[in-house]
Amino acid sequence: MILGGPMSDVAVVPHVEVLRLGHRPLRDKRVTTHVALVARAFLASAIHIDNADPVLEGTIEKMSGSFGGGFEVHTGVKARKLLERWDGTIVHLTMYGRPLQDAITEIPKDEKLLVVVGSEKVPAEIYDLAHFNVGVTNQPHSEVSALALFLDRLFEGRELCARDMGGMMEVVPTARGKQVRNTGDVRSVPTNGPFSRKWPPVPDPRDCIELLAEVGCSRAVIEHCRAVHRMGMVMVKASMKADRFEPLGLDLPLIEAGLLLHDIGRSRTHSIRHVVQGTVIARRLSLDPRLVDMVHNHIGAGVPRHEAVALGLPDEDFLPRTLEEKLVCHSDNLVGSKGRHPLKRSVEKLVEKGALAAAERMVALHLELEERLGIDIDLLVPEGTERRTILP
Repeated sequence: MILGGPMSDVAVVPHVEVLRLGHRPLRDKRVTTHVALVARAFLASAIHIDNADPVLEGTIEKMSGSFGGGFEVHTGVKARKLLERWDGTIVHLTMYGRPLQDAITEIPKDEKLLVVVGSEKVPAEIYDLAHFNVGVTNQPHSEVSALALFLDRLFEGRELCARDMGGMMEVVPTARGKQVRNTGDVRSVPTNGPFSRKWPPVPDPRDCIELLAEVGCSRAVIEHCRAVHRMGMVMVKASMKADRFEPLGLDLPLIEAGLLLHDIGRSRTHSIRHVVQGTVIARRLSLDPRLVDMVHNHIGAGVPRHEAVALGLPDEDFLPRTLEEKLVCHSDNLVGSKGRHPLKRSVEKLVEKGALAAAERMVALHLELEERLGIDIDLLVPEGTERRTILP
């Protein structure tokens, strides 16, 4: 099999087989099944199991038939005979061996490899028969994790890029939900995620919602973004009614995209650093730089450099500068998890945290937008008349 991967464009996979020692059909069926699944998924060609277990054989063969790969499973194997006749390198995974990170550089990748994992206490002779006794950390854990980590280091992550497995079905990678397709179904073609697509620099609302879902935003985050979009567009439309058909030359498609995508970083974290993650995602997607700035500068009423560092953000300003950025930023301030709320509620939360400077910036931003848009924002949210005396 030929793979692409992070270490090189094309690489030939070493031939690897796994020997499972000490399998007890009545007690170890589940764990041994997982050892076999890891061996197959991480590109080993076969697994040999010392005690006969035809049921386990049938389980693995059925799975391989569905997902492909030509993986072989043999049970009732005479382990010592296999070890003595093996015409390649033998690697024994054990808690007591040399550290994986040291040994992996010496293991030949141009020879057949037999990787041995145990269940019960492994006989001392195995240590002598193995060319490499390798420890995947010196802490107790399972043979399943040890095998996975070893094979991942051996193939340098290329097993994650395996393709053309030849099965009848395959899992389609998705950020949310589950999708499995029959390989003959041309209507559903797996992709490499949102970064494999060429998105418009300023996506329209439908593309924005699709993009949020593809990068992995939850339904709750997407609904919040929809609510922020509605809030922002209500302000824009109110400004239009004030005899401003194109209010202050605002770029409406840009504003709509910013309102919907401002929280794209919440696909990675819900901490304040979602603005950092969102900026990285927006740049990877090659979105319009003005849209990237909206994602970067939308928290609170903006965060100056000296406050950013104290909050665990990078040493830079996170301040909205354009009118479009400020509109996106403040629309977010007026929308919580359950819909619109008055400015008073957001400001009170900041005051309770002792963030008086941030509270003052938020009120100032509110007043600036009212003046520049020619509207009374308080009339667009509940309890609007309470806003004027919200700071102590």
